[in-house]
Amino acid sequence: MTLLLTTDDCERVISMERAMAALELAFADLEEGRAADRPRARVYTNLGPELVYLYSSMDGSLPRFGVHGIRMTSEHIADRRVEDHLSLEQSAAAPGGRYVGLILIFSLHTLEPLAILQDAVVNRYMVGATSALAAKYLAREDARRVGLIGTGWLAGTQLLGLRLVRPIDHVAVYSRREAHKLAFCQEWSERLGLPVEPVASARAAVAGADIIACATSALEPVLEGAWLEAGQHVGSLQGREIDWEVLERAALLSCRSVEKETFWYTRGPLPRAYAQRKDLPPWLAHKYRGLGEIILGRAHRHSAEEITFHGGGGTGASGGLGIQELAVAYTVYEEAKRQGIGREIPTEWFLETPHP
Repeated sequence: MTLLLTTDDCERVISMERAMAALELAFADLEEGRAADRPRARVYTNLGPELVYLYSSMDGSLPRFGVHGIRMTSEHIADRRVEDHLSLEQSAAAPGGRYVGLILIFSLHTLEPLAILQDAVVNRYMVGATSALAAKYLAREDARRVGLIGTGWLAGTQLLGLRLVRPIDHVAVYSRREAHKLAFCQEWSERLGLPVEPVASARAAVAGADIIACATSALEPVLEGAWLEAGQHVGSLQGREIDWEVLERAALLSCRSVEKETFWYTRGPLPRAYAQRKDLPPWLAHKYRGLGEIILGRAHRHSAEEITFHGGGGTGASGGLGIQELAVAYTVYEEAKRQGIGREIPTEWFLETPHP
């Protein structure tokens, strides 16, 4: 039987600890040649002024778990402005005001589909766990204060992960959406049992922080390298939210994989700001190391004064790896099976007699 897991099912069984443990193995396996990966490919279809259909997918194999997985999304994207700053918006355009994101897990040995998962919760935890892994190996051991910029869907799991790898005792939070910022701080203060406090500016969030976490959809920089202080570790989810000076000041730049590229296909113009993709300049390339290399001890922080950085897509590094989604999805699948959660559907519905 093939297991179908909804967003609510995934929420019931997912664990940041298990996600991080699986990702740590996956990144090391990829670096050592024991895993296979196709990073994110995007297909853009122009639907008119400022509106684009986006299909994206990424997949990979983790032989240690005996599985291959693919994550795919079907969505609309458009520019939006928040307090005169440009951001990217994903609209809930599916029936019922919903989104479409799926992860399929296949057996490497029997070839059959083992599970189909709705992807939102898996992706949210994957992003937080990846950021926390980078901080585990790059942030100073005595790091306690976090400066968080952004309060959207991916912001909370940044804190969940960071708290597992460092003795965090204070979080300063900035968002352009004032009401959302205040609600976020109240929720996460209660969830984490530590001060999560709103501040009036991004610069105020950065000041005195040991770890900076950027988790925005901004298409213009919200973090400036001029603000950085000695010894800080910076995490960024996508390259447009930082300026070049952040990368120039960092002694070590971590990414998911320096060897993987993001493929873009498009017909017609993209939304204005989204088309402004950052490409990695050659004078920074020598500082980049894959997270697998760092986990295996082949690159590391050399002093307490160095600034380190881990970043997502848009800075010349990969825009997402298939093994990331698969590693976390597999932990959810295994735990759901153990607890008897999810809906079983006949695997034979997906099998055919003629060869494809």
